Amino acid sequence: MSSDTTFDYPRTGIVLPEYADRSGDWLVDYAEDAAASGFDSVWVGEGWGYNPFSLLARIAERTDCALGTCIANAFARSPAALAANALTINEATDGRFLLGLGSSTPQVVEGYHGQSFERPLRRIRETIEILDLALSGDRIDYDGEIFELGGFALNHADGQSVPVLNAALGTTNIAMSIDFADGLLPHLMPLPAVEDAIEEARERANRDRDLHVSPSIPTAVSDDPEEAREVLSRHVAYYVGSTDFYNGVVADHGYPEEAEAIQAAWEDGDKAAAAEAVTADLQDALGIAGTPEHARERVTELLDGVVDTALISFPQGATDEMFAATLDALPPEPN
Repeated sequence: MSSDTTFDYPRTGIVLPEYADRSGDWLVDYAEDAAASGFDSVWVGEGWGYNPFSLLARIAERTDCALGTCIANAFARSPAALAANALTINEATDGRFLLGLGSSTPQVVEGYHGQSFERPLRRIRETIEILDLALSGDRIDYDGEIFELGGFALNHADGQSVPVLNAALGTTNIAMSIDFADGLLPHLMPLPAVEDAIEEARERANRDRDLHVSPSIPTAVSDDPEEAREVLSRHVAYYVGSTDFYNGVVADHGYPEEAEAIQAAWEDGDKAAAAEAVTADLQDALGIAGTPEHARERVTELLDGVVDTALISFPQGATDEMFAATLDALPPEPN
């Protein structure tokens, strides 16, 4: 958890579509274009492609905006290795780095990294605690339930402070974030439910602290609003239909009927029907789809509410025209 309460958090950000069929050069160019368009942060995800920290290092040479991970996988590297990556990028950006951290999914952790998906919340907590120790520059002596470290200090740390945003969705995880992290980085959590979820988590937390809320918002911008909604619907159907985790998140936060219908169609092998089961209300709760004017209005509404930093991500299937339209339409001018 960052000890620096004066960190200048960005207002808006672009999450690069690293999953798409785009080269590293294209992503770096797009990051530079996003910063030039007025986005004050650029974020890189982690799946089974580019290393997010290496890509951020390239982007740091071409931009002056804040840079972040959305989302670094806590199972992909040790806490000490994660601290070294954070230290390096934070130094390269003159203190403008934010660490978005999450536990990913069992499919990725076990199928791709060959690790057991055990005690993900505890792993996140201990990782954050070790990060704090390492970045302080002090000797790391840590006796946890998962990690035991002793006898080393992270060279060059010198008390650096990096905000940590946890990709928490459930009440227990959000409560843990209140106690140990600096903010939340929810993905595909119904946005109208975020504020109530935080308040519910406060009752379980041991500390009374504000959290910086930075949701990743899948956004499809097009002059053809129907095309935009179709792209977003297919994206939502994939996550809600194919994973019990996101299905449960949507069901638990106000959309149980939609979650059931989407998953039933997906399991029947009918992806088109699953996308059709994504109602307009659910689309609006999870993301943004529509004209440039609608996108600007919606982002402004969110920033006037519970959202502190609006991270604009791209649905799977977003077109080249949508990538371009997003930078033309967003970010909205500050009020």
